[in-house]
Amino acid sequence: MDHEKRTKKKRNHLPFRLNILFLAVFLAFSVLILRLGVVQIVKGKEYQDKANETDHAKTQLDSARGKIYAANGTVLADNQAELAVVYIRKPGTTSKDNLKTAKKLAKLINMDDSKVTERDEKDYWILTHSDAYDQKLTQAEQKNFKEDPKEADKAYDLVLDRITKKDLDSISKADMEVIAIKRELDQSTDLTPHFIKKDLSEKELALIGEHLGDFDGKIDTAVASTRKYPNGDYFFLGQVKDIPSELVDGFLAKGYNRNDKVGVSNLEEEYEDALRGIPTTLTFTTKNGKAVNTPEKKEGQRGYDIQLTINNKLQKEIAKIIDKDISNTKHTFPQPKLDSAYAVVMDPHTGGILAIVGRKIDHSTGKFEDASSGAIYNAFQMGSAVKGATVLGGFQYNAVPEYFNDMPIVYKNGGRFKSYSDFGTLTPETALEHSSNVFMAKIASNMAGFKLRPENGHYKARVFTGEHYRKAFENLRQAYGQFGLGVETGVDLPFESTGYEGGIPKEGGKIMQFAIGQFDTYTPLQLAQYASTIANGGYRLAPHFLKSIHAPTNDPKKLGPTIYHYEPKVLNHIKNTQEEIDRVQRGFYLVTHAPNGTAPSLGHRDNAKYKIAAKTGTAQIDVENDPELYNKSLVAYAPYDDPKVVVAVVVPEIKHGETNLDIAQDIFKAYDKLTGHSLTKG
Repeated sequence: MDHEKRTKKKRNHLPFRLNILFLAVFLAFSVLILRLGVVQIVKGKEYQDKANETDHAKTQLDSARGKIYAANGTVLADNQAELAVVYIRKPGTTSKDNLKTAKKLAKLINMDDSKVTERDEKDYWILTHSDAYDQKLTQAEQKNFKEDPKEADKAYDLVLDRITKKDLDSISKADMEVIAIKRELDQSTDLTPHFIKKDLSEKELALIGEHLGDFDGKIDTAVASTRKYPNGDYFFLGQVKDIPSELVDGFLAKGYNRNDKVGVSNLEEEYEDALRGIPTTLTFTTKNGKAVNTPEKKEGQRGYDIQLTINNKLQKEIAKIIDKDISNTKHTFPQPKLDSAYAVVMDPHTGGILAIVGRKIDHSTGKFEDASSGAIYNAFQMGSAVKGATVLGGFQYNAVPEYFNDMPIVYKNGGRFKSYSDFGTLTPETALEHSSNVFMAKIASNMAGFKLRPENGHYKARVFTGEHYRKAFENLRQAYGQFGLGVETGVDLPFESTGYEGGIPKEGGKIMQFAIGQFDTYTPLQLAQYASTIANGGYRLAPHFLKSIHAPTNDPKKLGPTIYHYEPKVLNHIKNTQEEIDRVQRGFYLVTHAPNGTAPSLGHRDNAKYKIAAKTGTAQIDVENDPELYNKSLVAYAPYDDPKVVVAVVVPEIKHGETNLDIAQDIFKAYDKLTGHSLTKG
């Protein structure tokens, strides 16, 4: 009886447990059905949109650069348009994919294979031999590499090493074209247009056009632009090349592609932002990061054109002038070291560089070659040409005597410092006329606190190198800097030399050498800026090549609308009164027009009509070994009473002759004839 009761009790518990289980299952299915309903009905559209969601990726193809014109309208930098085939690599593309594309493209174009390397050939051999690993690796080696995927690169390198010359000899001429194309394809990056070949023939262009559909949007044609310089490769124009590796990140941040060409030096670099065109934009539709269609193209625009202050005719003529005058000097006074000269021509009221020329003899051929970059990058002791800055600097420190008697200075150790001759009593003006070294030494002595005591036809100098001496050196150097000597001129180029600064020498008498231009070194461009500062009444203007920027135009003979016109940049005004500046200008006039001036040829006869004011310079550069070896320089401007042009000339390492004066004289004549700005008319 008890057994039956227990059995009956168990039977009563079983349906209850089943009911609990059924309820749990029911609730679980209800939650699942509810979740599916939410996903399909409530969130269905959202998830469907995400499934169908597309993105857009943009890349760019560079347009032609702007042109560069001379002041007289001559094109100095132009573009040579070339039809090109472009490859647009899609994400996930493999080397095998590139091989297939290369084989298709090789049927349509001829490709130069001169850049193909042995490594390229070996890679191709492996790709085209499915049994390459079986041929070149033992079974044990293959097993080892398969068991350890990290060793895959080593396996590939081992196969490369075992490819023989005989293997490579099986590669045909047609194969080489395929390899050359694949080599270019492999150098591309995802969704970045890469030029495979430029200068396509009409036949090649037509064939590619007929088969564009075969390449799934990966191949297109475009117009490639190559820079050319039809009137000479002038140094100041610069170069256009691949983006330097150290600058890639910066250019990428500006929206460039890695394979874009950019200005890498001088004006091409300085005005890259203006010269670069608006790129053609290619927009890809992508799904899951992969391009799924042919890109949509938005055509770009050629870059802005720029016009320079350079007069191309004058630039070329000055090169001829320098060649002629150096040759004439060497013929009259044979001297082996005379082989170069530099000239800078500027507008003193704007700072515009009208011509900047350097010429140097190539000793291997005996012919002249361009060395114009030396006018900005090479520095020389300029000698007395800087004495105008010495006088004006001396005025700033009340160190210029109104009158001073020119006679030799004798140092305590017996050394002597003197002028070319004893010129008697001088004023600042006549000191410049005669180029008196002693007068400049007096200015430096006054600044340093030296005593020059007259004694038996000479001065006894008491010099020392204390605080006053150091301060005087610094003050004189700072005064020179006001004219652009020893400092950056501000020229619109990425780089310029500032010359050599000799510091503060231990010998006290060195400040006198400094005051006559025989210590620190300066560039011809600095010399021109210094002369312009005196010519225009004391304003130091930044030298510049840019005249204006223009919108591009389809008319090759005309510049487009002006976008920007260069305004002169005043860097500083020298700390002198107008009266002091007038006195130095008067001294420069006496140099060329007084009977005893150092450059009377520039003021007499045919040159008189130009009213040239000038200052000559002769720096002794090798006193111990060759005391007759000099740098000869000249700064000049004309007309004296209304300056229109400044000329600076430097002739290094010359012994005899006045080549600096000859060159300057011929430049003034060329300017008057070629520029349309007469020096003899108001």
